[in-house]
Amino acid sequence: MLPVWTLALAGLLGFAPPSDTPAPIDPVPHDGSAAVGPGEPAQPAVAAQPAQPAPPAQPAQPAQPAQPVQPAQPVQPAQPGVAGAPAQPAAAPKQPADAVPESGSRLSVEYKPNTGVHITSADGRFAMATWLRMQLRDTLTHTPSATPELTNGMEFRRASLFFAGNVFGPNNKYFLQLVFDPRGLGMQNGQVTQSPLFDFFFTFDYLRDLSVRVGQYKPQYSRQFIAAWADLQFVDRSTVQSEFLLERDLGFDLFSNDLGGLDLFRYSLGLYMGQGRNNLAINDMRMDYVARLEVLPFGGFDEYVEADLDRRRKPKLALGVAYSFSDHAQQDRGVRGATPADGGTTNIHQFVADTMFKVRGFSATGEFFWRRGVRNPGSAVDDMGVAIPVSAPRNGIGWFGQAGYLLPRAPVEFVARGGQTIAMGNTSMGSIGELGGGLGWYLQGHAMKLQMDYFHTWANAGFADGGNQVRLQLQIGI
Repeated sequence: MLPVWTLALAGLLGFAPPSDTPAPIDPVPHDGSAAVGPGEPAQPAVAAQPAQPAPPAQPAQPAQPAQPVQPAQPVQPAQPGVAGAPAQPAAAPKQPADAVPESGSRLSVEYKPNTGVHITSADGRFAMATWLRMQLRDTLTHTPSATPELTNGMEFRRASLFFAGNVFGPNNKYFLQLVFDPRGLGMQNGQVTQSPLFDFFFTFDYLRDLSVRVGQYKPQYSRQFIAAWADLQFVDRSTVQSEFLLERDLGFDLFSNDLGGLDLFRYSLGLYMGQGRNNLAINDMRMDYVARLEVLPFGGFDEYVEADLDRRRKPKLALGVAYSFSDHAQQDRGVRGATPADGGTTNIHQFVADTMFKVRGFSATGEFFWRRGVRNPGSAVDDMGVAIPVSAPRNGIGWFGQAGYLLPRAPVEFVARGGQTIAMGNTSMGSIGELGGGLGWYLQGHAMKLQMDYFHTWANAGFADGGNQVRLQLQIGI
C-alpha cells in the first residue's frame, strides 16, 4: 500500500492549483468540528529593501574624510532595513536569505465557542485550533429478564481533546482527537487497554476534485457514523448503526466534497489496512476497500449535522450510497466484533444507502444496510484435538429512520426513531429492534445542549419481552 499512496500524494503536491480553488467542507472531522481553515491567507509582509551602500568618497573632495559615519550612530536596531556604514559591519548581523520578516511571524489569537482557541499566523500559512468536548450521561435501565430488573449508571460517555488546523499553507490540513473517557480508553478492571489516539489524519486539498486524506480516521461509509458524535439529535447513534458501521482504521482515500464545482456531488475512494485503530500488526496485503458517492439535488449544506437548527426556508436533501469489501477480515464485523472460534477469516461485502432532509426546523435521516460474508475456515481444534466447527458469518440487513422538529420560537426539538436488524440465511447475527423518542434543549446549539430519550429495545425473544431505557445527557464544548 505504501508505494501507491506515496506516489499519488507526491504527484498531487507537485501540482500548483489556481489560487481561487474553494476549500471543501470536510465531513470526517469526524468526531469534531471541521478542521480550521482560515480564509484567504493574508499577503506576506514585504521585507524592507536594504539601503544602497554609500558611494565612495569622491577623490575631488579630499576635505570630506573628516565626516565619516559617526561612531555614536551605529546601525539602529529598530531599523533593520537600513544598512550601516562599511566601517561598522559587525553592528548589523547578516540575516539568512530565507529569513521570515518580523511582521510575518505575528499571531492572531481568538476564542470561538465550541471550537476553542484559534491561533493563526499573519500570512495564514499556519493555524491551530484546540478545544474540549464532553458528554456526561445518566442511564436508567429496566430489563424484565435480568436480576435486578432496574439499574442506574452515570458516566463520562465521551471526553475528548481536539487539535485542528493547517501547516505550510491552507491546503495542508490536519486533525487530531485524543480521548480520555473510560470507554474510549478500553478500561478493564481499572487498566487502560487502548491508546487515547482516536483520529489523526492529514488532508491535502490542492485539487478540488482529487483531494487526499491519509492517517487514522473513519472510513467514509455510513452517514450517521461519519457525523461527529457532538452533532447528533439523539443521546447516541442507533443500535442498528453499531452492528453495521465501519470502525476507525489506518489508510488513505481520494475524495472531493464538490466534484466538478457544481455543488451537487461528493465522492470518496478509500483503501485501509483492515485491522482497526492503533494496530501494529503486519498486513499481508488483505485490506479493506470502501467507495462512497453522494448527490445533493438542492446544493450543499451541513448534511452531517443532525437537526435543522438554522430553520432553513428552502429544502435541502442529500442521498448517499457506499460499498465496502473486507478481504479476509479477522473479526466477524470487519475490524470489530468477535474472532471466529475456528480461527478463520471472513470476506465481507457490505452496502449502505442513506439520506438526510432538512427544511424549516424539520429534519429526517435514515439508512438501509446489507451485509453478506463468506467464511474462510480456520484450523483451530479443541482440547480433544477435534476441529472446531466453522462458525457462520453475520449475514443480514438493517434499517433505521429518525425525524425531529425544532419548535419555531424555542431551541427545543422533539425527536423519534425506529430501527431493526434482521438475520438472513446462514448467519450468526441476531435480530434486534429499537423504538423510541426524545427531547433536545439546545442552550447554545450543539455546543451546549441537554438531551433526554426513551427507548424500548428487543431481540429475538420478541417485542413484548424487550427492555426499556431512559437516558439523560449534558454535552458541553469549550
